[in-house]
Amino acid sequence: MARSGKDDSKAGAELAAAVEAGLRKGLDLVDAFRGTPAGRRELARESKRTETEARRAKNAHSFRRAQAQIMTIGGTAVGASAGTIGVIDVVATGPGGIGWFIVSGLGAVAAVIGGRKWRRLAPFTALPTIPSPPVLVRRGAIGHDSVARYTAVRVQTVQVIRAIEPLHAGAAVEIRSADAQVAPTLNALADRLRVLDEMTRQMPGSLAATQAQQAAHSVSKQLDHGSAGYDAPVGCSRSAPC
Repeated sequence: MARSGKDDSKAGAELAAAVEAGLRKGLDLVDAFRGTPAGRRELARESKRTETEARRAKNAHSFRRAQAQIMTIGGTAVGASAGTIGVIDVVATGPGGIGWFIVSGLGAVAAVIGGRKWRRLAPFTALPTIPSPPVLVRRGAIGHDSVARYTAVRVQTVQVIRAIEPLHAGAAVEIRSADAQVAPTLNALADRLRVLDEMTRQMPGSLAATQAQQAAHSVSKQLDHGSAGYDAPVGCSRSAPC
């Protein structure tokens, strides 16, 4: 009977732990849904838009390069072949083969135009894209406010880019480039905060949880420092100084 009581107690503890884990996941989903601000959705849309824009620019450059190559190589081949055939035809049949020289001339013109396009085509420069928004960190977790501030700063950056892009495309590209360089590192800090919060909740009261909380405070400060660094790229650039 004693053993049966222990088994029942163990089963009850396991059931309680499973219920608690399920509730926690459900609350996390609700919190994530409620905690998705419009600004984060705006960042996600802008990230997809700039990725599409960069991909189209690369495809267009590749098409122009291929077109120039085809005109140069094809025109040269057609011109040389038609000229050779024309010479043979003139020798064999007389003036009746002069049409081949016209084809040869058209091929030569195409080769010249293609060569000019090739020389004038600048090397492809990839457009900087807006990185994806940071992960959501649970409300009440260490670093939640830091992630919220960082997200707000990046939203402001995107809005500035859109505002100045029609007026000064170069300055907008510089700010996009700065965001593309900094955001991935800060996004990684936000992701680390989420992992540390999960560790804290999975092992409450343990040494690992205490260490995770201490690490979260440190990471949160790093994220705040990184967010403060956005003030410079938002307000100033080489093309549009303060």
